[in-house]
Amino acid sequence: MALSSAWCAVLPLWLLWGAACSRAASGEGSAFPFDIEGSSAIGRLDPPETSEPRVAPGSLPPAAKKCDAGFFFAYSEECLPCDCNGNSNECLDGSGLCVHCQRNTTGEHCEKCLDGYIGDAIRGPPRFCQPCPCPLPHVANFAESCYRKNGAVRCICKERYAGPNCERCAPGYYGNPLLIGSTCKKCDCSGNSDPNLIFEDCDEVTGQCRNCLRNTTGFKCERCAPGYYGDARRAKNCAVCNCGGGPCDSITGECLEEGFEPPTGCDKCIWDLTDDLRLAALSIEESKSGLLSVSSGAAAHRHMNEINSTIYLLKTKLSERENQYVLRKIQINNAENTMKSLQSDVEELAERESQASRKVQLAQKESMDTINHATQLAEQAHNMRDKIQEISSKMLYYGEEQELSSEEISEKLVLAQKMLEEIRRRQPFLTQRELVDEEADEAHELLSQAESWQRQYNDTRSLFPVVLEQLDDYNAKLSDLQESLDQALNHVRDAEDMNRATAARQRDHEKQHERVREQTEGVNASLRTSSDSLMLPRLTLSELDSIIKNASGIYAEIDGAKNELQRKLSNLSNLSHDLVQEAVDHARNLQQEADELSRNLHSSDMNGLVQKALDASNVYENIANYVSEANETAEQALNITDRIYDAVSGIDTQIIYHKDESENLLNQARELQARADSSSDEAVVDTSRRVGGALARKSALKNRLNDAIKRLQAAERGDAQQRLGQSQLITAEANKTTMGVQEATAPMASNLTNWSQNLQSFDSSAYNTAVDSARDAVGNLTEVVPQLLDQLRTVEQKRPASNVSASIQRIRELIAQTRSVASKIQVSMMFDGQSAVEVHPRASMDDLKTFTSLSLYMKPPPVKQPEVAGTADQFILYLGSKNAKKEYMGLAVKNDNLVYVYNLGTKDVEIPLDSKPVSTWPAYFSIVKIERVGKHGKVFLTVPSLSSTAEEKFIKKGEFAGDDSLLDLDPEDTVFYVGGVPSNFKLPASLNLPGFVGCLELATLNNDVISLYNFKHIYNMDPSKSVPCARDKLAFTQSRAASYFFDGSSYAIVRDITRRGKFGQVTRFDIEVRTPADNGLVLLMVNGSMFFSLEMRSGYLHVFYDFGFSNGPVHLEDTLKKAQINDAKYHEISIIYHNDKKMILVVDRRHVKSMDNEKMKIPFTDIYIGGAPPEILQSRTLRAHLPLDINFRGCMKGFQFQKKDFNLLEQTETLGVGYGCPEDSLISRRAYFNGQSYIASSQKISFFDGFEGGFNFRTLQPNGLLFYYASGSDMFSISLNNGTVIMDVKGIKVQSADKQYNDGLSHFIITSVSPARYELIVDKSRLGSKNPTKGKVEQTQAGEKKFYFGGSPITPQYANFTGCISNAYFTRLDRDVEVEDFQRYSEKVHTSLYECPIESSPLFLLHKKGRNSSKPKTNQNKKGEKSKDAPSWDPAGLKFVERNSPRDSHCQLSNSPRAIEHAYQYGGTANSRQEFEHLKGDFGEKSQFSIRLKTRSSHGMIFYVSDQEENDFMTLFLAHGRLVFMFNVGHKKLKIRSQEKYNDGLWHDVIFIREKSSGRMIIDGLRVLEESLPPTGADWKIRGPIYLGGVAPGRAVKNVQINSVYSFSGCLSNLQLNGASITSASQTFSVTPCFEGPMETGTYFSTEGGYVVLDESFNIGLKFEIAFEVRPRSSSGTLVHGHSVNGEYLNVHMKNGQVIVKVNNGIRDFSTSVTPKQSLCDGRWHRITVIRDSNVVQLDVDSEVNHVVGPLNPKPVDHREPVFVGGVPESLLTPRLAPGRPFTGCIRHFVIDGRPVSFSKAALVSGAVSINSCPAA
Repeated sequence: MALSSAWCAVLPLWLLWGAACSRAASGEGSAFPFDIEGSSAIGRLDPPETSEPRVAPGSLPPAAKKCDAGFFFAYSEECLPCDCNGNSNECLDGSGLCVHCQRNTTGEHCEKCLDGYIGDAIRGPPRFCQPCPCPLPHVANFAESCYRKNGAVRCICKERYAGPNCERCAPGYYGNPLLIGSTCKKCDCSGNSDPNLIFEDCDEVTGQCRNCLRNTTGFKCERCAPGYYGDARRAKNCAVCNCGGGPCDSITGECLEEGFEPPTGCDKCIWDLTDDLRLAALSIEESKSGLLSVSSGAAAHRHMNEINSTIYLLKTKLSERENQYVLRKIQINNAENTMKSLQSDVEELAERESQASRKVQLAQKESMDTINHATQLAEQAHNMRDKIQEISSKMLYYGEEQELSSEEISEKLVLAQKMLEEIRRRQPFLTQRELVDEEADEAHELLSQAESWQRQYNDTRSLFPVVLEQLDDYNAKLSDLQESLDQALNHVRDAEDMNRATAARQRDHEKQHERVREQTEGVNASLRTSSDSLMLPRLTLSELDSIIKNASGIYAEIDGAKNELQRKLSNLSNLSHDLVQEAVDHARNLQQEADELSRNLHSSDMNGLVQKALDASNVYENIANYVSEANETAEQALNITDRIYDAVSGIDTQIIYHKDESENLLNQARELQARADSSSDEAVVDTSRRVGGALARKSALKNRLNDAIKRLQAAERGDAQQRLGQSQLITAEANKTTMGVQEATAPMASNLTNWSQNLQSFDSSAYNTAVDSARDAVGNLTEVVPQLLDQLRTVEQKRPASNVSASIQRIRELIAQTRSVASKIQVSMMFDGQSAVEVHPRASMDDLKTFTSLSLYMKPPPVKQPEVAGTADQFILYLGSKNAKKEYMGLAVKNDNLVYVYNLGTKDVEIPLDSKPVSTWPAYFSIVKIERVGKHGKVFLTVPSLSSTAEEKFIKKGEFAGDDSLLDLDPEDTVFYVGGVPSNFKLPASLNLPGFVGCLELATLNNDVISLYNFKHIYNMDPSKSVPCARDKLAFTQSRAASYFFDGSSYAIVRDITRRGKFGQVTRFDIEVRTPADNGLVLLMVNGSMFFSLEMRSGYLHVFYDFGFSNGPVHLEDTLKKAQINDAKYHEISIIYHNDKKMILVVDRRHVKSMDNEKMKIPFTDIYIGGAPPEILQSRTLRAHLPLDINFRGCMKGFQFQKKDFNLLEQTETLGVGYGCPEDSLISRRAYFNGQSYIASSQKISFFDGFEGGFNFRTLQPNGLLFYYASGSDMFSISLNNGTVIMDVKGIKVQSADKQYNDGLSHFIITSVSPARYELIVDKSRLGSKNPTKGKVEQTQAGEKKFYFGGSPITPQYANFTGCISNAYFTRLDRDVEVEDFQRYSEKVHTSLYECPIESSPLFLLHKKGRNSSKPKTNQNKKGEKSKDAPSWDPAGLKFVERNSPRDSHCQLSNSPRAIEHAYQYGGTANSRQEFEHLKGDFGEKSQFSIRLKTRSSHGMIFYVSDQEENDFMTLFLAHGRLVFMFNVGHKKLKIRSQEKYNDGLWHDVIFIREKSSGRMIIDGLRVLEESLPPTGADWKIRGPIYLGGVAPGRAVKNVQINSVYSFSGCLSNLQLNGASITSASQTFSVTPCFEGPMETGTYFSTEGGYVVLDESFNIGLKFEIAFEVRPRSSSGTLVHGHSVNGEYLNVHMKNGQVIVKVNNGIRDFSTSVTPKQSLCDGRWHRITVIRDSNVVQLDVDSEVNHVVGPLNPKPVDHREPVFVGGVPESLLTPRLAPGRPFTGCIRHFVIDGRPVSFSKAALVSGAVSINSCPAA
């Protein structure tokens, strides 16, 4: 205790002494510096040289306890360096903890930044921490703290701020944090906003209140709305004016005069000015309070000093950045030198590779020599064997026929014995013979075993898909049955409810009917009385009737006599006059007798009987009227009753209908069950189990429904009241929580207000300095980025197949995306006369040659000097070549007129718009459009109105006087300047004017949206400082803002769609689209493995969705083609999800399709519109089900979720979406034709007199009709023939030069027809012919007749065109020249009006063809025959004659469907394949194969080769959509598998290489995969056969998984080995050409010939019925054939359109035939039925029937003949049966004796037969 008290007394003295020593040391050079813990070393001076030297670390004497700066005294009594990361020179003794951290750092070792600061954590502890860029460092930092994540800075914002970088205000606050000095302030709506909202609702930038309540209005809801008065701010008592609907004062409520109108014009300005002044006063008061609160003391001065030091540090760091940039540039140059050295190394390796290749060729040659030598030895051995046999025969001959002495015989025998011994001594002959015999025996045994195993295996495997398919069908049908039963049960219950209600109404109506019946009985009694009183009139009437009948008879006789007399009179008129006169007198006498008879008739009524009868009739009529009125009343009552009966009967009918439907479904299920009984007992058990399960589920559902009804009936009102009370309690608690939150945030809001006021006086110099430095950095980057792109392009060219290619491709995609976004920045630029912008034109130069259209918005400056007439001459834009001498177009202002200038090669064309001088333009934007079609030009001006949608339009036209019609621009030599040009560029004389002064904004160039902000270079302009002109809300801008434009690479993302609406019982998405495209993604939602997709395919909508269903995804499509979308018109699309189990597609408010699914809620919150990012589209989930990943191109508007609108441009992640819907982007100026398509229109065009027209085309096919028009016998056509262009005008042909134009490039045709000359121009090559009718007068009718593009249905002499036609134009009689919009054409047959999928030949990156290339030559000699070098084989091995076979004149469809050249379809059967034998050389050491493929299958064999035992093998196959390349290395397998799926239905190029123990696979030239295994010494010897598309039965099972052993389902093309095409196949099984166009179910038989042999379960005998449908492409061919061993047969074939059945039953031939009225070759399906019962055969063709009765065989034998379909081997046909041509066409729905036949399970498919796939056209 005493020690401690003493220490306490000494300690102060010790500290004082230490301080004194410290002062002495600093002033007098003391040797004992003393440091107190926690003191600062900043500013301390070093001791002078006269003092004692410092003590080194670790050598401090024990008496001294002070270390130098930057060191601390450790417990080990050593001075150790401080670990402060260079941010402090002081640390605590003992612990070493750092103190006084500098550079805004903190932490025990100054290793992290202070809150609100961030450093470069990537390079370790921060050396310098700078304020968080939230959103701007130093000047606008509104973050509590910030951090880095995934390379981006994430901010934790202060109160009142929100956003990833605190760049916007939080809800309830307004302001613009991005504006320096601006802060977020609380919304002030005077308490008149929605009280249910947590925050007051105002505009997040301006602060203007939205949705003012309590009858208020104003910027802050501060005054009463019109028609109301009161105090809106304090009392909040705005009430209705009591002025009878008239106006009143907004504060006092005093009524104003009736004539009072709201202030307009100047009065309105005064009112607005008053409001603005009031708001300005409030703002001044706020600013005043803020200024008064600003401190000007030492703290503020210190704060300013800190800001100055920060600015100085910022400048230092930026200079360091510039030094780093120079260093990086040096490093890039070093890397470039390294790449050059690498390139030289690669070239050296290539030279070594060529040397190795020559060695391989030499070895190959030596091997061939060895093989030839072995062949010669074998031939010599055969010759020796023949000689031995000859000697033996001669010996026998001489031994028998010749007489030899015994000595001679013995000598001969001894010689023969010696020869035999010599032969025996030759061991190889004996050994080889023994080996050959043994191997032959073993081979026969193995072959027999393999054949037996193959048959068993095929039988077993063929049953699997059938059973699975039947089970799936049963399951689906039972599910449908269950749903139908459920629906029927629901309808029955509804009907029962309606019956009960109807029964009650029926009882009421019966009572009414009873009362009506009583009244009716009273009326009937009155009627009976009336009828009794009418008995006497009835008797009188009967007498009158008899009199009338007698009179009628007399009149009839008179009429007959009159007619007879008239006939005789006509005969007698030709006789003498006397006879005519006598006849006239006789007629007069007859008339007198008739009058006398009439008088006698009237005299017979003297007693008044007739009048009495008439009176009685009138009485009866009156009574009848009364009765009819009563009947009408009764009928009304009866009608009401009848309607009730009808309603009841309708309900009964519905009940009966649904009952019948249920019974029909049940009968179908029973029929299916019966069929299953006949096929498989297991199927019976399974089907019975499923039916039982369905019935059990039905009963269970019925019980559950009954229970639910009981629970609903038993529900009491109290439960609802109790739940309502609980809801009220929860609401009250929520209100309390809201109040608590508001109380907590109130002080935060006040703090934020104070802070914002303090920051208003903040100096912005630091921000300006930062912006200047950033601008310099951006300028440097704009110079570096093109260099980097060039280097990337160089690297990609040097190593196209490297692993970095994917990264390079991704960089290019990002750059393209960035340029696309820049092109949609629809903001103007201000030009001052010295500035200029060079723009990326975006459009293809080929697309600009024939047609050029450019639109822009232009706002000239106001005229400063009104006394000076007009606007000064100015340059506006230039698009053309760099030399500016020819081939250009431009726009300028000359002589106060807008002038359009273009040059097509020789001289300028100037089109001045003199109808609207520029000086008279309004002071806002006008629309300018310049257009050129061929040599014809136009300039358009549209001046909109500020007050209405009215517009002024001005047009001026011009034409180039020369012959040229093309703007021939080279992409490498083209510039696009706007507003001005750089100083080193010389404009042509017509455009060499001063730069533009004013504002410009680009709009479109042809179909593409362009912007000034997608620039290459900017001259004398700073876009960040130059303020663009404000856009007025004009009519055209309003229409632009109403919709959004997607260019095919853009998309919109709406996050958390449930913030505006909730998923409910009915969930609805609505959107309007307008597009000419065929394919595109409209909507997409993704959540893990679940997804929803609305796509457009071939112009029709498809919906794919999977919400986690147990049965997988659901596909809903417009199968009936009700709604075509791609017609460039707006269509309203609605997706409705009802009760979580039904998806409904509605287009234009019409129901298109609906689909039921498993009940499941929608599991999404985000939605992608118009497309999605590539990482989403290429994910595994979507690639398996959504092969279409094409983003939408076109316009959209009105996107709604649950009827709530979303602004797509306000979504933060929206990319590349533009305002408005440019009409130019929706014009269909191009069309793609697939060889079976055409388009047609009718216009007023004179094709034979003064006609000019042109178009672009692009194709790979040598023949095709491009354009056709006919008027009577006169014809005008343009076509391709063997690659040359031919124009035919009235039989006069003009042909292009000897050049092939089917090269896949774009070419240009211009035609002109005049009275003197016909002219054809192809790519500026001019050809012509004189008009032979010159001087003759021709009457040309300029009517509206049809013309065709791409083909014609009336021109069989021409093949339809395959390729693209675009930018077509004509000289018309009824309107100006303009480019054709194919969307307006009346007929469009199988034509795509958007894309042009012309494909070039596959590019194999590792094989460059040289002199020894195996590419076939297609040149022809002068006689039109193939040259000797041209191969006679098809490159893929199938000698199809379809492409060149002529069309059958009897058939509508061509017998050669359009097919992709050299591509073939596989997969019709499980073993569909081609086999290639006799391969040249051995590819055991190294082999490189290449192939092209297209498929949508997930599994399948593509390529397989192995030895006999399959120990050595190599294969390429599909597994789960991925490509797998595999081969063996010794006993191990090397497998290379792609990560991506390639079963997307697109073409892909695959190169797979094996080199000893390493493998390599290259996909599409971008994906390179490599693997290797340790090498082995084992030989790898394989010589074939190569299996392509599949393998023979039993093969590959040893090495490949079973799912991938079966045939590949898709198309393969261009198989090559080591760069050489593999020629014709030795065998082909079920392989056909790869057809273009749509496919449908059916089996196709091509012109090459082929047939299907049905399995043994289907055969025909003495009694059968065969039915099938056929759609022929030829009028002759065998359809069905059966043949027995004893010569009996049945043959069904066509011959010239007639169907014939021939039968031989062992006695003789007999036949029957039908010639249908409707041709079988009309392109439609027709049904044929053949029925045989012993010797009676009946043939039905559609509805026409014929039969024949043949001779009766007394001893019939039922042979059960096998069935051939589609053809038959020629060996089985007699000359009388041969049809002459093979059948070509499709067969489907083949049934024998009621059993469907599946061709996929056929015993044999021979030839080019496509199973289950038939071309539709």
